[in-house]
Amino acid sequence: MEENYFKLLKEYYPSKSDIRNELISLNAKLYLPKGTEYFFSDVHGEAQAFLQLLKSASGNIREKTSIHFGDTLLKEEQDKLCELIYNPKAALHQMEENGELSDNYLTITIHRLISLFRFVSTKYAKNYVRQKFGHLFTDIVDELLYTNDSEFNKKEYYDQLIENIVKYDAAEEFIIKITTMIQRISVDKLHVVGDIYDRGPSPQIIMDELLTFPNVDIQWGNHDVEWMGAVAGNKALVAACIANAISYNNFDMLEDGYGINLRPLYEFAIITYKDDPCELFMPRIFDTNLYDNISSEIAAKMFKAISIIRYKLDGKLIERNPDFNMDDRNFLKIIDFENSTYKGAALKDSNFPTVDPKDPLKLTKMEEAVIEALALDFKRGMKLNRHIELLYENGSIYKIENGSLLFHGCIPLNDDGSLMEVEICGDYYSGKALMDKFDEIARSAFYNNDQKSLDIMWYLFYGKQSPIFGKSQFSYFENIFIEDEALRKEIYNPYYKLSNEEEFADMILDEFGVTGARRRIVNGHVPVKTKKGELPIKAKGKVYVIDGGISKPYQEKTGIAGYTLVFNSHAVSLAEHNNYQSITDQASSYRPNIKEIEVLHPRMLIKDTDEGKNIRQRIEVLEELLERYDNL
Repeated sequence: MEENYFKLLKEYYPSKSDIRNELISLNAKLYLPKGTEYFFSDVHGEAQAFLQLLKSASGNIREKTSIHFGDTLLKEEQDKLCELIYNPKAALHQMEENGELSDNYLTITIHRLISLFRFVSTKYAKNYVRQKFGHLFTDIVDELLYTNDSEFNKKEYYDQLIENIVKYDAAEEFIIKITTMIQRISVDKLHVVGDIYDRGPSPQIIMDELLTFPNVDIQWGNHDVEWMGAVAGNKALVAACIANAISYNNFDMLEDGYGINLRPLYEFAIITYKDDPCELFMPRIFDTNLYDNISSEIAAKMFKAISIIRYKLDGKLIERNPDFNMDDRNFLKIIDFENSTYKGAALKDSNFPTVDPKDPLKLTKMEEAVIEALALDFKRGMKLNRHIELLYENGSIYKIENGSLLFHGCIPLNDDGSLMEVEICGDYYSGKALMDKFDEIARSAFYNNDQKSLDIMWYLFYGKQSPIFGKSQFSYFENIFIEDEALRKEIYNPYYKLSNEEEFADMILDEFGVTGARRRIVNGHVPVKTKKGELPIKAKGKVYVIDGGISKPYQEKTGIAGYTLVFNSHAVSLAEHNNYQSITDQASSYRPNIKEIEVLHPRMLIKDTDEGKNIRQRIEVLEELLERYDNL
């Protein structure tokens, strides 16, 4: 069997020279600096801020521009160049409208962009940089990037290349190409540690960008799993997705972004709640819809209509899954309709025209028609399904890379810090085994479509022992209907407190087999309330919580617009983003507050990374192939 393997491998290397050439390249690559990893969490549909941070490499491109052109370009010129790099199509269009797009400008700008690209890519191997080229202008970029223009004849050749790019009207297309390459080379690897969806207006734009990004992974957040389960066919999660979107006035995302037809829900809500002001269901408006400008009054009626459907579907799911131990979340079964109370507290709204107190979970025919139509749109929406496929293809419930253990929420712990055992289908799991089991179930829900897995997706979204939720309850019912703060309180799993301590961080890292002197946990889910003195770095630098509130609804509580973790060959650094407006309105000059947390001495090379381990394995196989070559 082993000999057959090497015979097959020999077909890819027609000669010993081919093997030697590969071995020389691989061994040399080990001694290049590691690429830069960027970590985002809890972006919650805030596409504008996310894209600005991604395309600016969290302000790193602005910093590189300042260093490279500090003595030759004024700050205003540097800002203008960065604006072009971040949004080349928009910047070029604006300059064209202003009559600023002259041949002289285009020529100078191409020279500057090539110079900057050389500077930001200098630590990478030529082959790696070429991989970023794609197909358009590949040979031209290669020549410009690696031609030594200090020699007179080469300088003339170099200048002629750029002159001809402008002469043949290829300058704008070339600029778009080179600016995209600067963006891509500045972020070697992108980690999104959960919650792309809900609250913000444009998760679909974020997902479109991630589809084009060459090296990205996603650790599922509970709000991502909500949408994954809805597309897989869980109607309770379909209702949850719609309710959450309407509650934040995200009609454009639903209808224009994903093609979900809200007309059946609209008509049902108008008929059923025509005399009900639905004041408790008024949406929280942080963004204005461009295409579906539905009034707050109508939105409130639609929000209430889908919420009641949601409570009924939740209740049915809870009843068919007694092992979830979620009877205390079966709201409509708990309500005392005669006295208009819930767990002894008065209801702030007692108008339930579609609820039969004798059979409160039964959907009316109109409610059934509404949820069927919505579920069908989730099932057949091409863009939505492609986005969910990306979450499965590039995503997982956790990931380990280069000493970082990434997951969205928590590892469920008991009060004493021991790993909590969670029952799943009659068996018990904890720690890594629990995360692996939930990952397996999430994939079964999408690819096998079995009912139990679909129901567990609902549990993952907001179950008490779900690792990506990790709270006693999700108070989406109580926050609307109940004044009593005690009934609305969400109690966090002990992990969130114990993870402040190094011994528990080490215990979890050991559980997942993360070894080495430099190891860390990176997660999000719980916003860091900076204004209350909370810090994103815990357990003596072994835990990073990078949910700092890029989502606009969070920023009043957090006092900050989020964090980005940056891990390059020199250091692990935390980029602190002051506020949403500073990211979006001052993009070209924006610089976050960057703190180096772990300084790496010596500089970390590819040989020290997980990629390096894989390269060394390839080297071993190729060396053995070379040794056996003549006898195969």
